[in-house]
Order: sequence, then C-alpha cells, then structure tokens
Amino acid sequence: MTSAADADADPIAALLRAELAAVTGEPIAVFRDDALLSDVGLDSLSLIEALLSVREQILDDLGLSVDDVTDPPTLPWLETVADLTAFVRSSVPTG
Repeated sequence: MTSAADADADPIAALLRAELAAVTGEPIAVFRDDALLSDVGLDSLSLIEALLSVREQILDDLGLSVDDVTDPPTLPWLETVADLTAFVRSSVPTG
C-alpha cells in the first residue's frame, strides 16, 4: 500500500492521483494503491479523461508531442489505482 509520502516521491503517481482527484472531485487521499477504481468515483469516461490529461502533461514535461509517440494498442483491464499507475508508467516513453 502506498502512502501519500510515497506517492510524492513518485512523480507519475503524484501526477496521476492529482488528476484523478480533479476529475472525480474526491480528495487525493482516497487514491491509495489498493483503492478500486470503481469505488473512488471513476467510470470509463472519467478514466479516459484522466489518462489523456496525464499523458499530455507527461509528454509536455518530456518535451514531446502526441505525434512523437504511439498509442497503446488497447487499454488493459484496470481494477486498482496501482494497476492504473503501472499502466501509465509502462506507457511513458523511455529515452
């Protein structure tokens, strides 16, 4: 289980949790690794909205545009915040 301090040490997790909070209106503290996405106010539309926003922010931080990277072929089944964080992390282009 990840604490708020652990999430702050991981910029991707912190960014994702902040975006999930913005999209759902829930406090960041509810987005622990073991939290079920369905229990924290995320439906498929809000999940996609959060993912697109986080992706744009990460690409911008890396100095890349959406045209510089390929999209994942499919969105895997994501149950928890940890699953979502791992998916985002695996989708970040490496240098």
